[in-house]
Formats: sequence, C-alpha cells, structure tokens
Amino acid sequence: MELDFTFRNVESTEALKAWAIKRFTKVAKHVREPAHAHLTIIVDKHRHRAECTLRSGGEVMRAAGETDDMYQSIDAVCATIENAARRQHDRRTSQHEM
Repeated sequence: MELDFTFRNVESTEALKAWAIKRFTKVAKHVREPAHAHLTIIVDKHRHRAECTLRSGGEVMRAAGETDDMYQSIDAVCATIENAARRQHDRRTSQHEM
C-alpha cells in the first residue's frame, strides 16, 4: 500500500511517519491492491488532527480524528479506516460465498 503524507503547521518528522506506517500495515491486510492512502496531519493551537483518504479497488474510505496528542489522532484514524476496510472485506467475501 502506498502512503502519502501532508503536514500542515507542523514539521515533518520521521517518528510520525514511522508511527503511521506501522499503524497502516494492519489496514493493508483488509484492502485490495493497489491501495493508495493519503494522510494529512494538521496542528491548530492545541488541536491535533489527522485526516485520511484511502482508495482501494474502486472504494473510497475517509476518516478524521482530533485529540490533544498527534499519535492518538493517528491511532483513531487508523482504527476507523481499519474497521471500514474490514466491513468492506467481509461484505465482498460473504457475497462471493453465495
């Protein structure tokens, strides 16, 4: 899965990128290849937001998370995207079994 980053009002760090890549490897198990994810990391005063758009096999999934800690925001976005990807995967496999 290809993962792109956009940083707004925050410096790009390898630690944030490594954390996001580590979290998105779990999501990659549930999506069709080729998959492309775009993660936007935004800091406004004390608000840390992460927004993600995942495109895979004609499906588009979006999620956003906002907390006081950037790592928690990335975790929230990854959890939401992973749940959506798992639901889509289950729908595809259940329809295929019929």
